[in-house]
Amino acid sequence: MFNGFTPKLIGLISLAFLTACSTQGLNTVLAPTTAQAPVASPAHLLDSVDLAHSRDVLVRLRDVAANLNHVLPEQVKIEDSRLISKEQGIYLLKIPTQTSLMKTLEQLNHSSALAYAEPNPSFHLPNFQTQALTSDVIRPNDPNYGLQWNMKSAGIDKAWTLTTGNPTLRVAVIDSGVDPNHPDLIDHLEKLEDIWNEERGPDIYRNPFTGQSTNFGGKDGNGHGTHVTGIIAATLNNQIGVAGVAGSGVRIIPIKSTDYAGNTDAAVLTAAFQRAIDRNVRVINISIGGPAAKSTQALVDVIQLALQKNISIVSATGNESSRFQGSINPITVPAAYPGVIAVGAHTQYDKVASYSNGGPEIDILAPGGGGRSTNAAEGQQIWSTWPSYQTYEYFMKRVTSTYYAATSGTSMACPHVTGVVALMLSREPNLTPAQIRSRLIATADDLDAPGFDEASGYGKMNALRALRWTRNDARD
Repeated sequence: MFNGFTPKLIGLISLAFLTACSTQGLNTVLAPTTAQAPVASPAHLLDSVDLAHSRDVLVRLRDVAANLNHVLPEQVKIEDSRLISKEQGIYLLKIPTQTSLMKTLEQLNHSSALAYAEPNPSFHLPNFQTQALTSDVIRPNDPNYGLQWNMKSAGIDKAWTLTTGNPTLRVAVIDSGVDPNHPDLIDHLEKLEDIWNEERGPDIYRNPFTGQSTNFGGKDGNGHGTHVTGIIAATLNNQIGVAGVAGSGVRIIPIKSTDYAGNTDAAVLTAAFQRAIDRNVRVINISIGGPAAKSTQALVDVIQLALQKNISIVSATGNESSRFQGSINPITVPAAYPGVIAVGAHTQYDKVASYSNGGPEIDILAPGGGGRSTNAAEGQQIWSTWPSYQTYEYFMKRVTSTYYAATSGTSMACPHVTGVVALMLSREPNLTPAQIRSRLIATADDLDAPGFDEASGYGKMNALRALRWTRNDARD
Protein backbone atom coordinates (compact mmCIF):
# COMPACT_ATOMS: atom_id res chain seq x y z
CA MET A 1 0.00 0.00 0.00
CA PHE A 2 1.21 3.52 -0.78
CA ASN A 3 3.99 2.35 -3.08
CA GLY A 4 6.68 4.93 -3.67
CA PHE A 5 5.97 7.07 -0.62
CA THR A 6 8.91 9.31 0.24
CA PRO A 7 8.71 11.14 3.58
CA LYS A 8 8.74 14.92 3.62
CA LEU A 9 12.08 16.34 4.69
CA ILE A 10 13.79 12.94 4.79
CA GLY A 11 14.96 12.10 8.29
CA LEU A 12 12.60 14.62 9.88
CA ILE A 13 9.21 13.02 9.35
CA SER A 14 8.03 9.42 9.14
CA LEU A 15 4.93 7.80 7.69
CA ALA A 16 3.12 5.54 10.17
CA PHE A 17 0.47 3.00 9.22
CA LEU A 18 -2.13 1.98 11.79
CA THR A 19 -3.72 -1.46 11.54
CA ALA A 20 -7.17 -0.48 12.80
CA CYS A 21 -9.38 0.99 10.09
CA SER A 22 -12.60 3.02 10.22
CA THR A 23 -14.66 5.03 7.76
CA GLN A 24 -15.16 7.69 10.42
CA GLY A 25 -11.57 8.97 10.25
CA LEU A 26 -8.27 8.47 8.54
CA ASN A 27 -6.26 5.74 10.17
CA THR A 28 -3.17 6.22 8.06
CA VAL A 29 -1.53 9.17 9.73
CA LEU A 30 1.79 10.91 9.77
CA ALA A 31 3.72 10.28 12.94
CA PRO A 32 4.44 13.64 14.57
CA THR A 33 8.02 14.76 14.41
CA THR A 34 10.03 16.20 17.25
CA ALA A 35 12.85 17.27 14.95
CA GLN A 36 13.18 20.85 13.84
CA ALA A 37 13.17 22.00 10.24
CA PRO A 38 16.56 23.15 9.01
CA VAL A 39 17.15 26.77 9.93
CA ALA A 40 19.97 28.92 8.60
CA SER A 41 22.42 30.13 11.23
CA PRO A 42 22.49 33.89 11.92
CA ALA A 43 25.88 34.18 10.24
CA HIS A 44 24.66 32.33 7.15
CA LEU A 45 21.63 34.57 6.91
CA LEU A 46 23.81 37.66 7.01
CA ASP A 47 26.02 36.28 4.24
CA SER A 48 23.41 35.01 1.81
CA VAL A 49 20.03 36.65 2.30
CA ASP A 50 18.59 40.13 1.87
CA LEU A 51 17.49 41.36 5.26
CA ALA A 52 14.21 43.21 5.56
CA HIS A 53 15.75 45.56 8.10
CA SER A 54 19.42 45.36 9.11
CA ARG A 55 18.63 46.64 12.61
CA ASP A 56 16.03 43.94 13.36
CA VAL A 57 16.68 40.96 15.61
CA LEU A 58 14.24 38.17 16.49
CA VAL A 59 14.72 36.61 19.94
CA ARG A 60 12.89 33.96 21.94
CA LEU A 61 12.93 33.90 25.74
CA ARG A 62 13.44 30.57 27.46
CA ASP A 63 11.03 31.72 30.16
CA VAL A 64 8.04 33.31 28.43
CA ALA A 65 7.00 35.00 31.67
CA ALA A 66 10.35 36.77 32.06
CA ASN A 67 10.73 40.53 31.61
CA LEU A 68 12.63 41.13 28.38
CA ASN A 69 14.51 44.13 29.75
CA HIS A 70 15.68 42.11 32.76
CA VAL A 71 17.16 39.24 30.77
CA LEU A 72 18.93 41.03 27.93
CA PRO A 73 22.73 41.17 28.34
CA GLU A 74 23.91 44.53 29.71
CA GLN A 75 26.13 45.22 26.71
CA VAL A 76 23.20 44.89 24.27
CA LYS A 77 21.45 48.16 23.56
CA ILE A 78 18.06 48.32 21.87
CA GLU A 79 15.92 51.21 20.66
CA ASP A 80 12.60 49.40 20.62
CA SER A 81 10.99 46.00 21.11
CA ARG A 82 7.71 44.41 20.02
CA LEU A 83 6.09 41.24 21.31
CA ILE A 84 5.47 38.96 18.33
CA SER A 85 4.21 35.84 20.10
CA LYS A 86 3.28 36.05 23.78
CA GLU A 87 2.67 32.32 23.96
CA GLN A 88 6.21 31.57 22.83
CA GLY A 89 8.04 34.62 24.15
CA ILE A 90 9.19 35.80 20.72
CA TYR A 91 10.16 39.47 20.38
CA LEU A 92 11.37 41.71 17.58
CA LEU A 93 14.19 44.00 18.73
CA LYS A 94 15.47 47.10 16.94
CA ILE A 95 19.11 47.92 17.60
CA PRO A 96 20.61 51.42 17.31
CA THR A 97 22.12 52.73 14.10
CA GLN A 98 25.87 52.14 13.86
CA THR A 99 25.58 49.05 16.07
CA SER A 100 27.01 45.85 14.60
CA LEU A 101 24.25 43.37 13.84
CA MET A 102 26.66 40.43 13.90
CA LYS A 103 28.15 41.43 17.24
CA THR A 104 24.69 41.94 18.73
CA LEU A 105 23.61 38.49 17.54
CA GLU A 106 26.71 36.92 19.08
CA GLN A 107 26.08 38.64 22.42
CA LEU A 108 22.43 37.65 22.49
CA ASN A 109 23.12 34.03 21.54
CA HIS A 110 25.55 33.73 24.46
CA SER A 111 22.77 34.61 26.90
CA SER A 112 21.40 31.63 28.81
CA ALA A 113 18.05 33.45 29.11
CA LEU A 114 17.47 33.34 25.34
CA ALA A 115 16.66 30.28 23.24
CA TYR A 116 18.03 32.03 20.16
CA ALA A 117 18.61 35.35 18.41
CA GLU A 118 18.46 35.73 14.64
CA PRO A 119 18.14 38.39 11.94
CA ASN A 120 14.88 39.19 10.14
CA PRO A 121 15.05 38.11 6.47
CA SER A 122 12.75 39.50 3.78
CA PHE A 123 10.00 37.55 2.00
CA HIS A 124 7.87 38.44 -1.01
CA LEU A 125 4.72 37.40 -2.79
CA PRO A 126 5.51 35.08 -5.74
CA ASN A 127 5.52 36.56 -9.22
CA PHE A 128 2.29 36.01 -11.11
CA GLN A 129 0.77 36.88 -14.48
CA THR A 130 -2.80 38.01 -14.88
CA GLN A 131 -5.53 38.32 -17.50
CA ALA A 132 -8.42 40.77 -17.18
CA LEU A 133 -12.05 39.70 -17.44
CA THR A 134 -13.78 41.32 -20.20
CA SER A 135 -26.53 15.76 -11.10
CA ASP A 136 -23.43 13.95 -10.00
CA VAL A 137 -22.10 17.40 -10.42
CA ILE A 138 -23.18 20.66 -8.81
CA ARG A 139 -23.24 23.55 -11.31
CA PRO A 140 -23.45 26.91 -9.53
CA ASN A 141 -25.36 29.79 -11.12
CA ASP A 142 -22.37 32.13 -10.86
CA PRO A 143 -22.14 33.49 -14.43
CA ASN A 144 -18.39 32.96 -14.86
CA TYR A 145 -18.38 29.43 -13.46
CA GLY A 146 -18.01 28.13 -17.00
CA LEU A 147 -14.49 29.59 -17.05
CA GLN A 148 -13.50 27.67 -13.93
CA TRP A 149 -12.05 24.49 -15.44
CA ASN A 150 -10.19 24.07 -12.17
CA MET A 151 -13.29 23.08 -10.19
CA LYS A 152 -13.98 20.07 -12.40
CA SER A 153 -10.31 19.19 -12.73
CA ALA A 154 -9.89 18.86 -8.96
CA GLY A 155 -13.20 17.03 -8.47
CA ILE A 156 -14.60 19.92 -6.47
CA ASP A 157 -17.88 20.03 -8.41
CA LYS A 158 -18.49 16.41 -7.38
CA ALA A 159 -17.36 17.04 -3.81
CA TRP A 160 -20.11 19.65 -3.51
CA THR A 161 -22.66 16.79 -3.65
CA LEU A 162 -21.32 15.79 -0.21
CA THR A 163 -20.93 19.22 1.39
CA THR A 164 -20.51 22.86 0.45
CA GLY A 165 -19.00 23.75 3.80
CA ASN A 166 -19.67 24.85 7.36
CA PRO A 167 -20.44 28.57 7.77
CA THR A 168 -18.86 28.63 11.25
CA LEU A 169 -15.47 27.21 10.19
CA ARG A 170 -12.69 29.81 10.18
CA VAL A 171 -9.89 29.94 7.62
CA ALA A 172 -7.03 32.43 7.83
CA VAL A 173 -5.50 33.81 4.63
CA ILE A 174 -2.01 35.22 5.27
CA ASP A 175 -1.44 37.38 2.21
CA SER A 176 -1.63 40.95 0.90
CA GLY A 177 -5.07 41.49 2.44
CA VAL A 178 -8.49 41.48 0.79
CA ASP A 179 -10.99 43.87 -0.73
CA PRO A 180 -13.29 44.10 2.33
CA ASN A 181 -16.29 45.20 0.24
CA HIS A 182 -16.05 42.81 -2.69
CA PRO A 183 -19.62 41.68 -3.47
CA ASP A 184 -18.56 38.08 -4.10
CA LEU A 185 -16.64 37.84 -0.80
CA ILE A 186 -18.29 40.14 1.72
CA ASP A 187 -20.69 37.48 3.04
CA HIS A 188 -17.76 35.35 4.20
CA LEU A 189 -15.31 37.94 5.51
CA GLU A 190 -14.54 38.63 9.15
CA LYS A 191 -12.49 41.56 10.45
CA LEU A 192 -9.24 42.03 8.54
CA GLU A 193 -6.13 41.81 10.70
CA ASP A 194 -3.62 44.38 9.42
CA ILE A 195 -0.36 42.93 10.72
CA TRP A 196 1.63 44.93 8.18
CA ASN A 197 0.35 48.19 9.65
CA GLU A 198 0.92 47.00 13.22
CA GLU A 199 4.50 45.92 12.59
CA ARG A 200 5.69 48.16 9.76
CA GLY A 201 3.36 51.14 9.53
CA PRO A 202 0.98 52.53 6.90
CA ASP A 203 0.76 50.88 3.49
CA ILE A 204 0.90 54.00 1.31
CA TYR A 205 1.77 53.95 -2.38
CA ARG A 206 3.09 57.19 -3.87
CA ASN A 207 2.79 57.34 -7.64
CA PRO A 208 6.17 58.61 -8.93
CA PHE A 209 4.56 60.06 -12.06
CA THR A 210 1.55 61.88 -10.62
CA GLY A 211 2.71 62.40 -7.04
CA GLN A 212 -0.64 61.07 -5.83
CA SER A 213 -0.70 58.93 -2.69
CA THR A 214 -2.99 55.94 -2.10
CA ASN A 215 -3.44 54.50 1.38
CA PHE A 216 -4.06 50.75 1.25
CA GLY A 217 -4.36 50.36 5.01
CA GLY A 218 -6.97 47.81 6.04
CA LYS A 219 -7.35 46.37 2.53
CA ASP A 220 -5.49 44.65 -0.29
CA GLY A 221 -3.15 47.00 -2.11
CA ASN A 222 -1.85 44.33 -4.47
CA GLY A 223 -4.67 42.03 -5.58
CA HIS A 224 -2.95 38.73 -4.83
CA GLY A 225 -4.74 38.22 -1.51
CA THR A 226 -8.17 38.97 -2.94
CA HIS A 227 -7.57 36.47 -5.76
CA VAL A 228 -6.46 33.76 -3.31
CA THR A 229 -9.42 34.44 -1.02
CA GLY A 230 -11.88 34.13 -3.90
CA ILE A 231 -10.61 30.67 -4.82
CA ILE A 232 -11.46 29.56 -1.29
CA ALA A 233 -14.61 31.55 -0.57
CA ALA A 234 -16.26 33.36 -3.50
CA THR A 235 -19.95 32.93 -2.78
CA LEU A 236 -21.67 30.01 -4.49
CA ASN A 237 -24.99 30.47 -6.29
CA ASN A 238 -25.29 34.23 -5.82
CA GLN A 239 -25.68 34.88 -9.55
CA ILE A 240 -22.53 37.00 -9.76
CA GLY A 241 -18.90 36.37 -10.56
CA VAL A 242 -17.22 33.09 -9.76
CA ALA A 243 -17.54 30.18 -7.33
CA GLY A 244 -15.18 29.43 -4.44
CA VAL A 245 -14.26 25.93 -3.31
CA ALA A 246 -15.96 26.44 0.07
CA GLY A 247 -18.08 29.37 -1.04
CA SER A 248 -21.25 28.23 0.73
CA GLY A 249 -19.74 27.61 4.12
CA VAL A 250 -16.58 29.21 5.50
CA ARG A 251 -15.52 32.29 7.44
CA ILE A 252 -12.38 34.02 6.16
CA ILE A 253 -9.97 35.82 8.51
CA PRO A 254 -7.89 38.00 6.14
CA ILE A 255 -4.44 38.68 7.63
CA LYS A 256 -2.70 41.45 5.71
CA SER A 257 0.99 40.59 5.90
CA THR A 258 2.60 42.44 2.98
CA ASP A 259 2.70 45.94 1.58
CA TYR A 260 1.13 46.85 -1.77
CA ALA A 261 4.18 45.53 -3.67
CA GLY A 262 4.18 42.17 -1.86
CA ASN A 263 7.11 42.87 0.46
CA THR A 264 7.20 41.35 3.93
CA ASP A 265 9.58 39.75 6.41
CA ALA A 266 9.91 36.88 8.86
CA ALA A 267 8.80 38.94 11.86
CA VAL A 268 5.57 40.01 10.14
CA LEU A 269 4.84 36.45 9.03
CA THR A 270 5.52 35.12 12.55
CA ALA A 271 3.10 37.69 13.96
CA ALA A 272 0.55 36.77 11.29
CA PHE A 273 0.62 33.09 12.25
CA GLN A 274 0.25 34.01 15.91
CA ARG A 275 -2.77 36.18 15.09
CA ALA A 276 -4.34 33.31 13.16
CA ILE A 277 -3.87 31.10 16.21
CA ASP A 278 -5.43 33.78 18.42
CA ARG A 279 -8.46 34.00 16.09
CA ASN A 280 -9.19 30.27 16.55
CA VAL A 281 -8.95 29.27 12.90
CA ARG A 282 -8.85 25.64 11.74
CA VAL A 283 -6.91 26.20 8.51
CA ILE A 284 -4.20 28.67 7.45
CA ASN A 285 -3.47 29.42 3.79
CA ILE A 286 -0.11 31.02 3.01
CA SER A 287 0.91 31.62 -0.59
CA ILE A 288 4.03 33.57 0.42
CA GLY A 289 7.45 31.97 0.48
CA GLY A 290 11.18 32.34 0.26
CA PRO A 291 14.28 30.18 -0.21
CA ALA A 292 15.27 27.81 2.59
CA ALA A 293 18.17 30.11 3.42
CA LYS A 294 15.58 32.56 4.76
CA SER A 295 14.18 30.11 7.28
CA THR A 296 14.07 31.43 10.83
CA GLN A 297 13.56 29.52 14.05
CA ALA A 298 10.82 31.97 15.07
CA LEU A 299 8.78 31.09 11.99
CA VAL A 300 9.37 27.36 12.50
CA ASP A 301 8.30 27.65 16.15
CA VAL A 302 5.04 29.49 15.51
CA ILE A 303 4.09 27.08 12.72
CA GLN A 304 4.74 24.09 14.97
CA LEU A 305 2.59 25.78 17.63
CA ALA A 306 -0.27 26.12 15.13
CA LEU A 307 -0.01 22.45 14.17
CA GLN A 308 -0.02 21.46 17.83
CA LYS A 309 -3.22 23.45 18.25
CA ASN A 310 -4.89 21.36 15.53
CA ILE A 311 -4.61 23.99 12.78
CA SER A 312 -3.84 22.72 9.29
CA ILE A 313 -1.37 24.81 7.27
CA VAL A 314 -1.39 24.84 3.47
CA SER A 315 1.48 26.52 1.65
CA ALA A 316 2.55 27.13 -1.96
CA THR A 317 5.81 25.56 -3.15
CA GLY A 318 6.90 28.56 -5.26
CA ASN A 319 7.01 29.68 -8.90
CA GLU A 320 10.72 30.03 -9.61
CA SER A 321 11.15 27.02 -11.93
CA SER A 322 11.20 26.90 -15.73
CA ARG A 323 10.73 23.25 -16.61
CA PHE A 324 10.70 23.94 -20.36
CA GLN A 325 14.30 25.08 -19.94
CA GLY A 326 15.24 22.29 -17.54
CA SER A 327 15.38 24.56 -14.50
CA ILE A 328 13.68 23.28 -11.32
CA ASN A 329 14.01 25.30 -8.14
CA PRO A 330 13.71 23.89 -4.60
CA ILE A 331 10.54 24.12 -2.51
CA THR A 332 10.25 27.41 -0.65
CA VAL A 333 9.63 27.88 3.06
CA PRO A 334 7.30 27.60 4.87
CA ALA A 335 6.00 24.92 2.45
CA ALA A 336 9.14 22.84 3.14
CA TYR A 337 8.54 22.73 6.90
CA PRO A 338 7.44 19.45 8.57
CA GLY A 339 3.68 19.05 8.88
CA VAL A 340 2.84 21.76 6.35
CA ILE A 341 0.86 20.68 3.28
CA ALA A 342 3.13 21.68 0.38
CA VAL A 343 1.17 22.37 -2.82
CA GLY A 344 2.58 22.55 -6.33
CA ALA A 345 0.64 23.46 -9.48
CA HIS A 346 -0.70 21.54 -12.45
CA THR A 347 -2.13 22.88 -15.68
CA GLN A 348 -5.50 22.50 -17.37
CA TYR A 349 -4.08 19.42 -19.11
CA ASP A 350 -2.93 17.60 -15.94
CA LYS A 351 0.73 18.39 -16.41
CA VAL A 352 3.08 19.78 -13.80
CA ALA A 353 3.15 23.53 -14.44
CA SER A 354 6.47 24.68 -15.85
CA TYR A 355 6.93 27.26 -13.08
CA SER A 356 6.10 24.90 -10.17
CA ASN A 357 9.02 24.23 -7.84
CA GLY A 358 9.94 20.65 -6.96
CA GLY A 359 11.74 18.65 -4.34
CA PRO A 360 11.37 15.95 -1.65
CA GLU A 361 9.08 18.15 0.46
CA ILE A 362 6.25 18.47 -2.10
CA ASP A 363 2.98 16.75 -1.16
CA ILE A 364 0.39 17.20 -3.91
CA LEU A 365 -0.58 19.27 -6.94
CA ALA A 366 -3.70 21.39 -7.44
CA PRO A 367 -4.89 23.61 -10.30
CA GLY A 368 -2.49 26.50 -10.75
CA GLY A 369 -3.08 27.18 -14.43
CA GLY A 370 -0.83 28.02 -17.32
CA GLY A 371 -0.31 31.19 -19.27
CA ARG A 372 3.07 31.93 -17.70
CA SER A 373 4.96 31.07 -20.87
CA THR A 374 4.47 31.17 -24.62
CA ASN A 375 3.80 27.41 -24.64
CA ALA A 376 0.09 26.88 -25.42
CA ALA A 377 0.22 23.47 -23.73
CA GLU A 378 0.07 25.23 -20.37
CA GLY A 379 -3.64 25.96 -20.90
CA GLN A 380 -5.88 28.46 -19.14
CA GLN A 381 -5.27 30.41 -15.95
CA ILE A 382 -7.37 30.47 -12.75
CA TRP A 383 -10.29 32.90 -12.58
CA SER A 384 -11.12 34.48 -9.25
CA THR A 385 -11.97 37.71 -7.50
CA TRP A 386 -9.87 40.87 -7.78
CA PRO A 387 -10.16 44.17 -5.89
CA SER A 388 -13.00 46.46 -6.99
CA TYR A 389 -10.58 49.40 -6.93
CA GLN A 390 -7.24 50.21 -8.55
CA THR A 391 -4.28 48.49 -6.90
CA TYR A 392 -0.52 48.71 -7.23
CA GLU A 393 -0.75 46.14 -10.04
CA TYR A 394 -2.97 48.59 -11.94
CA PHE A 395 -0.50 51.43 -11.48
CA MET A 396 2.25 49.11 -12.77
CA LYS A 397 -0.01 48.42 -15.82
CA ARG A 398 -0.04 44.69 -15.11
CA VAL A 399 -3.73 44.35 -14.18
CA THR A 400 -6.20 46.84 -15.62
CA SER A 401 -9.45 45.13 -14.61
CA THR A 402 -11.41 45.29 -11.38
CA TYR A 403 -13.62 42.77 -9.56
CA TYR A 404 -12.37 39.65 -11.43
CA ALA A 405 -9.17 38.47 -13.10
CA ALA A 406 -7.36 35.27 -14.12
CA THR A 407 -3.86 34.48 -12.97
CA SER A 408 -1.62 31.45 -12.46
CA GLY A 409 0.88 30.11 -9.97
CA THR A 410 1.32 27.80 -7.02
CA SER A 411 -0.30 30.67 -5.10
CA MET A 412 -3.52 29.77 -6.93
CA ALA A 413 -3.06 26.00 -6.43
CA CYS A 414 -2.63 26.40 -2.69
CA PRO A 415 -6.12 27.83 -1.88
CA HIS A 416 -7.80 25.01 -3.83
CA VAL A 417 -6.36 22.64 -1.25
CA THR A 418 -7.24 24.99 1.60
CA GLY A 419 -10.84 25.06 0.41
CA VAL A 420 -10.98 21.28 0.24
CA VAL A 421 -9.50 21.01 3.75
CA ALA A 422 -12.33 23.31 4.90
CA LEU A 423 -14.84 20.96 3.24
CA MET A 424 -13.21 17.95 4.93
CA LEU A 425 -13.45 19.62 8.33
CA SER A 426 -17.08 20.53 7.65
CA ARG A 427 -17.86 16.81 7.40
CA GLU A 428 -15.39 15.54 9.99
CA PRO A 429 -14.47 18.33 12.41
CA ASN A 430 -12.24 16.10 14.56
CA LEU A 431 -9.66 15.44 11.84
CA THR A 432 -6.13 16.42 12.82
CA PRO A 433 -3.65 18.21 10.54
CA ALA A 434 -1.66 14.98 10.16
CA GLN A 435 -4.78 13.01 9.22
CA ILE A 436 -5.86 15.66 6.72
CA ARG A 437 -2.45 15.76 5.04
CA SER A 438 -2.24 11.98 4.91
CA ARG A 439 -5.73 11.66 3.46
CA LEU A 440 -5.00 14.18 0.71
CA ILE A 441 -1.90 12.16 -0.15
CA ALA A 442 -3.74 8.82 -0.02
CA THR A 443 -6.55 9.95 -2.32
CA ALA A 444 -4.51 11.92 -4.88
CA ASP A 445 -4.53 10.84 -8.54
CA ASP A 446 -1.02 9.83 -9.51
CA LEU A 447 0.77 11.89 -12.18
CA ASP A 448 4.18 11.55 -13.80
CA ALA A 449 6.31 8.72 -12.38
CA PRO A 450 4.41 6.02 -10.43
CA GLY A 451 4.19 6.80 -6.73
CA PHE A 452 5.96 9.76 -5.22
CA ASP A 453 8.15 11.96 -7.40
CA GLU A 454 9.72 15.32 -6.72
CA ALA A 455 7.80 17.06 -9.51
CA SER A 456 4.21 16.07 -8.70
CA GLY A 457 4.52 14.77 -5.14
CA TYR A 458 1.93 12.07 -4.56
CA GLY A 459 -0.23 13.31 -7.41
CA LYS A 460 -3.12 15.59 -8.27
CA MET A 461 -5.68 16.43 -5.57
CA ASN A 462 -9.00 14.59 -5.89
CA ALA A 463 -11.51 16.47 -3.73
CA LEU A 464 -14.29 13.89 -3.97
CA ARG A 465 -12.08 11.02 -2.87
CA ALA A 466 -10.61 13.12 -0.06
CA LEU A 467 -14.08 13.82 1.31
CA ARG A 468 -15.47 10.31 1.05
CA TRP A 469 -12.26 8.51 2.07
CA THR A 470 -12.41 4.89 3.22
CA ARG A 471 -9.62 2.36 3.62
CA ASN A 472 -10.53 1.01 0.18
CA ASP A 473 -9.52 4.34 -1.37
CA ALA A 474 -5.90 4.02 -0.23
CA ARG A 475 -3.44 3.56 -3.05
CA ASP A 476 -2.28 -0.09 -3.34
